Amino acid sequence: MRTRNSRAATGVLAAVALLTVAGCGGSADAEEKPKASKQASPSASPKPAAKPLTQEQVEEALIEVADLPKGWKLDASGAEAAEGEGPALKADKAQCQPLLDGTVEGDAGPRPKAEALAAFVKNTEYGPYLLAEVGAFTEKQAKALMEGEDVVSGCESFTGSFDGDEVSFRTQELSVPRVGDGEAFGYRFVMEYEDEDGYVYVDQTDTVTARVGSALVRVSQNSDGGHDQEAFEQAVEKLVEKTRKIAAKGAEGTGV
Repeated sequence: MRTRNSRAATGVLAAVALLTVAGCGGSADAEEKPKASKQASPSASPKPAAKPLTQEQVEEALIEVADLPKGWKLDASGAEAAEGEGPALKADKAQCQPLLDGTVEGDAGPRPKAEALAAFVKNTEYGPYLLAEVGAFTEKQAKALMEGEDVVSGCESFTGSFDGDEVSFRTQELSVPRVGDGEAFGYRFVMEYEDEDGYVYVDQTDTVTARVGSALVRVSQNSDGGHDQEAFEQAVEKLVEKTRKIAAKGAEGTGV
């Protein structure tokens, strides 16, 4: 029972994925045209907008087990769950339903041109579980998405249902270090529920999203038995670093 519920919560972690902040309009397939500056000169030419990374590049940018502290391993079942639809969750506040659905404005928001994810686990029964993602957008979309919606406001506390059972949710902003291109935000998502034996479970998910050029990177860690803060911070740092290197390589004409 405990294992089943822990994996269900990991589905929530997957649901609150890159598109949580979607809803700023546009399509990742639409190319951007750099704006021309007035009286541009060779010494003051505008910097071209970063193009979306390719599928090969987002996969190459993902972190690996070697990028995490000892004790972590790949979680194949977690990756499969993250790629699926996740559990059916219903919020009692309409404004909070998008948080559970993983989108802000449904299908109206931009979708990544390419995306890849990797899942890791420290303890297969109790967690923590870690999910790293890279999504390719146009630079304009990536910037707009980072300005996007406040996923916490109005949803600091709300109630939902899962398989007919009542579930309590709480969210709060996290203090996030300056990572990526100076644009990042984080929040904590707590899911509390009771099983048929009256045992109360508390699953916590911490998430950080950052922009690296035209890419959005995200790291989420979920557990009901204690977080690994070192692994969480290291995963964010390494994912940003690797994505930056891949993007720089592409800018030099080797990928995009």
